[in-house]
Amino acid sequence: MSHEEHVREAGLLVERLEQHFQRQETARPRDYFYVSEVSKCPRQIYYTMKGFSRPPLDGVTARKLAVGDDAHRRVAQALFSMGVVVAAEVPMPPDALFHGRADVIVSLNGKNYVVEVKTAHPYSYEQMASGPRGDHSLQLQLYLYHFGIPQGIILAENKATQELKEFLVELDRPQVERILEEFRNLREVIVEQGKLPPLPDKSGWEFNQCRYCPYVEPCGEDVTASAAPSPAKGRGRVQAAQSAQEEHTGASEGLFEDMN
Repeated sequence: MSHEEHVREAGLLVERLEQHFQRQETARPRDYFYVSEVSKCPRQIYYTMKGFSRPPLDGVTARKLAVGDDAHRRVAQALFSMGVVVAAEVPMPPDALFHGRADVIVSLNGKNYVVEVKTAHPYSYEQMASGPRGDHSLQLQLYLYHFGIPQGIILAENKATQELKEFLVELDRPQVERILEEFRNLREVIVEQGKLPPLPDKSGWEFNQCRYCPYVEPCGEDVTASAAPSPAKGRGRVQAAQSAQEEHTGASEGLFEDMN
């Protein structure tokens, strides 16, 4: 076989697999928030809620999400085998503000705990030495508040080594009430007024969300609600690389890592 023939046959599976995993994410307008959006940029939330189109999810990112899904199933199955599961994939009570599903509720030593399973890039995992990621903690807080359970556990798995860390989180009711008020105000701006939120203060961000945002272009044009491009024509770009984040309707160090 000639060198040229070897080259032609070298790409027998990779390209096919990339196309197989790649998928187009459907953009549907909505008037509620997902729990996974609790720490996201309000402008990104605006574009998502208004149904702006986004580029197809590339194969690499789709496989990273699949790793997170596999970890959730593996941990849930183990907890079921241990006989400690009270409920799994528990939807939040009907609520006009937030939608979401808690991974697992377990009973340990007579107490119930909401358990959120997160997969993390090795760098992000090491950064959790002193505590969980802020966005993970806030997501769990919302579940604790809505289910009326005073404590929960964030169970983090290192994507590279499958090491586990756990963090006990106590319900902080004043913090949750501040979050709910903040998002009530954001809903008023986005849904009731139909306005694009102002640029946020990025000083408190745990990572550069703009780097992974699929709505960089329309946001950069600083569109207003009245002059915004049609959601069907909204442009964006996704960088598959991840920072030290991760959710989904639910999910990494980027827009797509650990979304579940």
